[in-house]
Amino acid sequence: MASVIRSVALRRPAFAHGLCAAAASALLALLAAAAAPAAAQRFEQGLLWRVESQGVPPSHVFGTVHVEDPRLARLPPAAARALEQARSLAVELGLTPANLQALAASMVLQDGRDLPAIAGAELFARAAAAAAGIGLPEPVLRLFKPWAVALLLMAPRQNPENVLDYVLVRLAVERGLPVHELESVDEQIAVFDGMAEPDQVALLGRAVREHERLPRTLGRIVAAYLARDLAAMWRIGQEDAGEDAQARRLNEVFVQRVLEARNARLAERIEARLKEGGAFIAVGALHLYGERGVLALLERRGWRVMRVY
Repeated sequence: MASVIRSVALRRPAFAHGLCAAAASALLALLAAAAAPAAAQRFEQGLLWRVESQGVPPSHVFGTVHVEDPRLARLPPAAARALEQARSLAVELGLTPANLQALAASMVLQDGRDLPAIAGAELFARAAAAAAGIGLPEPVLRLFKPWAVALLLMAPRQNPENVLDYVLVRLAVERGLPVHELESVDEQIAVFDGMAEPDQVALLGRAVREHERLPRTLGRIVAAYLARDLAAMWRIGQEDAGEDAQARRLNEVFVQRVLEARNARLAERIEARLKEGGAFIAVGALHLYGERGVLALLERRGWRVMRVY
């Protein structure tokens, strides 16, 4: 059965990048409305930013979206020039066999329980119906943790080689640039595996309810990204948030764990690359947005941040 579980993860390679950052982006879009601030944010437009400080060559921070789309795989000219001049590339997490294996192992329940016992028979039945459409049979589904099924349901089917982050890695490798990971797979796993179990179940419920809307939601995210509109990416789903207290609380948990806590960690590790000079940093675009985003955090650390594109 372990080999079956590994094959599921390997067949759905979108799940490997940033714990399926495309799925996290879709879920964030569906959950983020309650936390979306009314006031304008300084970092709400733009994808490419020049970051510099006295005494070191300038670097660039580039926002990506982890979805396969031919329009996304073509770097904007300004980003292509910045990468051509770079001394190194840094991405959130690499798509390596070791990372895939660690991720597959983390998805599985190890305490003798199964998913129906945790999520309840009704939610499990609805999750099984949705999972059948992505090739995940019910006997295997029973063995997965709630958060793992939630992300699998929100992961678009795609070839990771065509996702922008891996296009960047391929270009860097071709140029002989060192490629750095900003996070470990264990850290990214902990973002979801460390959620309280009731929150994992609530996340699964939301993913099941919104599964059929995934193509439309991701389409809206991509459109906002192509418009370089970080604020719009953040606001997507606002009309569906409602006033449900549980949904608002889940949103707060999700935003804090998936974005804000990671933003602080990313900013610290990005700074190490910036101090070397000439770095090209690629992270999910939503990590750049707002006063709690990576760019604002870098400014507070004394770096000059200027929008290029």
